[in-house]
Amino acid sequence: MEKNETVSDLRRQAEKELGIRLRDAEKQTELSPEEKDRLLHELQVHQIELEMQNDELRRIQLELETARNRYSDLYDLAPVGYITVSGEGLISEANLTISAMLGVEKSSVIGKPFSRFIASDSQDVYYFHRRKLFKTGCRQICEIELRKQDGPRFYVRLESILAEDAEGKMSPQARTVVTDISAHKQIEEEKKILESQIRQANKMEAIGTLAGGIAHDFNNVLSIIIGNAELASDDLPPSHPAHLNIDEIRKAGMRAADIAKQLLSFTRKTKQNLKPLDAGPVIRDVLRFMRSTIPTTIDIRQNFNATDTFVLADPTQITQVMMNLCTNAFQEMGKTGGILEISVENVVLDEEVAANYPHLSKGRYLRITVSDTGSGINSEIVDKIFDPYFTTKEFGHGSGMGLSVVHGIVKNHGGAITVDSEPGKGTAFNVFFPVVTEKPVRKTEPAGKPAYGNETILLVDDEKSVVKITGRLLERLGYQVETRTDPAEALKLFQSKSDQFDLVITDMTMPHMTGVTLSEKLLEIRKNIPIIICTGHSPLVDEKKARAMGIAAYVMKPVIRQEIARIIRELLDVQAG
Repeated sequence: MEKNETVSDLRRQAEKELGIRLRDAEKQTELSPEEKDRLLHELQVHQIELEMQNDELRRIQLELETARNRYSDLYDLAPVGYITVSGEGLISEANLTISAMLGVEKSSVIGKPFSRFIASDSQDVYYFHRRKLFKTGCRQICEIELRKQDGPRFYVRLESILAEDAEGKMSPQARTVVTDISAHKQIEEEKKILESQIRQANKMEAIGTLAGGIAHDFNNVLSIIIGNAELASDDLPPSHPAHLNIDEIRKAGMRAADIAKQLLSFTRKTKQNLKPLDAGPVIRDVLRFMRSTIPTTIDIRQNFNATDTFVLADPTQITQVMMNLCTNAFQEMGKTGGILEISVENVVLDEEVAANYPHLSKGRYLRITVSDTGSGINSEIVDKIFDPYFTTKEFGHGSGMGLSVVHGIVKNHGGAITVDSEPGKGTAFNVFFPVVTEKPVRKTEPAGKPAYGNETILLVDDEKSVVKITGRLLERLGYQVETRTDPAEALKLFQSKSDQFDLVITDMTMPHMTGVTLSEKLLEIRKNIPIIICTGHSPLVDEKKARAMGIAAYVMKPVIRQEIARIIRELLDVQAG
């Protein structure tokens, strides 16, 4: 409407000017009718020409306005932010995208310093970015963090060039494209985490292989120690004072066997097996194990005040929780020493109190508190300590997975874990597990002397000392024993007189032929021969796999006479019946 009024005003002014000129001309000279007609014709032609030019100008103006609106839409609604920053660092132009990124209105951006929206630890990066841009005049790219008005930070890439003035000369203004790269950064972070997980998995696999080999040899040695202790005890009269010492040797050997099992449990990937468990003995076993690894400058204190320590849990994972928490605690005090205190007690949480703990409901719980007198945890990072790969330790001294694993295990057990820490005074972790009324079914072993027999047994193991002590134990039980240290020789012997053997006991890990392979060949010769796999450790077979192959029993070393005697007797009685 305003444009049409402007055109009309111009036309009226032109007509007025024309009238004035015509009057002036009439005063100066009298025109003939023909000249007046010619002059009128020319004026009409000029008028039409001007009207056509005016229409063309209006069309061009409309096209310019359309193009300007299109450019404005493209500028404002572009997937990236656009800003123009003056030499003083003030934003003179901005599109809607950058204002949406920053969480403010566009009007709140114009005239403000761009540095106001930059995170503090990115200020120097932006300063050098602008400095190099104005110094070289060349395009510059950098990555920084911006801060939204309500606080959250996000990563962006800046790509800046110097703006040109109307004459095409460089002006002291920077035109910058701002690209949100937060998603890209997150993908990079996830990739790093995945790579770290793969490295950790490979490391754990290597450790597992190493631990398995050590456990195999370690359990063979323990078989010799415990077996000789049992034989020595048999050879002494009941009143002999050496029985006390021999019994201590046997007990120490059994504790060492438990330690070997615990070491293996940290390198095995096993399915979670929740069952009613008395957590008290598990915790005490961990503390006994930790005492041998923790420096004597750290005093371990135990407060077991719980009257009911039965929880629905996986014993291996409860052990892992305690090991990780205790290890973290003593590492905090490694240089200065201090007190590592473990408290176990029952607590009852009502609805109001339970609401303060994530994932907990009202009920009765077993609370395990692991506290230390170390340096404590800074309040700024205490909320991050359960995040995967977060660690405050020096490079190479921690994977950042310990507390994350603990948190996952506790959560999967229906429990919760909290931390209380004060810098300079120490840290306390509180773990809650729901108490269960169901108690585990206890297997009672028959008391008295081990079961005897007189059948013939083929014993195969590549360790001569193991063959020797195990053979003597079996002979003391009344059995006839044929021993071989080479599985190939044992196979030949069995082929020649398979009907003379009532049972076979074989090691698993042997040169040239595993115990499983030997067992399969023996079963091809005689399908009903009872076979016992006896191993210190094997990643290839467990009890379930062994039974699926037709192997009668699976026994872990070290061999305990009472246990092996019972298993042998049960198998032979089944065979005879």
